[in-house]
Amino acid sequence: MEDSLANYARKFTFNSYVLENPPQIREKDFPSRVTSLAETEAELGTYQLFSHDREDAHASIEHALHEDAGLALAHEAQGFLDFADGKDEEAKSEFAKAYAADPQRYLSLYYSTMLSPVAKSPAAADRLKLRAAMFDVLKVNPRFAPATVELALVAAGQRDYIYALNLARKAESLEPSRAGYHLFVGRIHLVLGHDEEAAKLASFVADRWHGPDHDEAIELWNSIPAAKRPPDMSVLVELRAGTQTAQGTLVSVNCGGKDKGTLLAIQNSDGTLNFHSASAHMIGYSDTLWFGGDHFTPCHHLDGLRAIVRYKPSADKQLAGEWVELDLREDLPGASNEPSAPSDKVSAAPAAPANSKN
Repeated sequence: MEDSLANYARKFTFNSYVLENPPQIREKDFPSRVTSLAETEAELGTYQLFSHDREDAHASIEHALHEDAGLALAHEAQGFLDFADGKDEEAKSEFAKAYAADPQRYLSLYYSTMLSPVAKSPAAADRLKLRAAMFDVLKVNPRFAPATVELALVAAGQRDYIYALNLARKAESLEPSRAGYHLFVGRIHLVLGHDEEAAKLASFVADRWHGPDHDEAIELWNSIPAAKRPPDMSVLVELRAGTQTAQGTLVSVNCGGKDKGTLLAIQNSDGTLNFHSASAHMIGYSDTLWFGGDHFTPCHHLDGLRAIVRYKPSADKQLAGEWVELDLREDLPGASNEPSAPSDKVSAAPAAPANSKN
């Protein structure tokens, strides 16, 4: 991409395109209506919410609900505010109210379903309810990739990996900018024994993304038996100087505010390891994580995920160290996620600057 941009910038002339306006632009051709005060406040609150201005969003949404207690958009926005605060039952109730008032609000149906017990239940009946809800979401918005990913995860949990692969490919085509969607397809290929396809996707992401996405690609690459990796293909490892790495299941996160920092604990064969961070650091996560970037917070909804913690040792004996990077993985149901030994085809280089997904 850098080479292409440099070549373009060195040209003496640049390409240009002309879009002609229609012969006439008439105001009456554009449907419009006057919005109520409640709708106006709800729209403003939603904009503030997605701009991460939560304090003003709270005030706007509260005003909207005061003006119209049945307004679907206001209930949906309130649901997202509650979700960010870790008030899951309140959020689920708000999303349910929004969907009941307006069945076109597919986000409310999606979030209310994913916050309900059926989202985590292994029971066959609950798996069917989850599938039905995701299909209802896609009826309203067929291009909503997260619902397609959930269907793929359900299929993978039922060992129907061919169907899971088709669904994962659909999500990948809908949002090709998500590195994790390419890797999701690669992990299903690996389970099916399609080692070359899995290796190509791992290499594709490793060549194009840095930071946590790159690390996830390296993990997929190392999960492919060394003898089955294409001999003409390699990946580049990003080194983090001065840090150590621990891996386990994330069991708790405690966000103590600006002064106290963030405490997190993981569980592995060594027991419970506690880490502290006094400032904001890089956090990465699998793109298949159901609530994604718009509503991600390190303070809630992360327990049970596999965590890779990069840290610096601490003098405090109660801590394993000061964490500087946290990667969260959502593993494929029923599949082994243990990487093989690194291949001699994997080379190392200093890490390039990378940004958190959050």
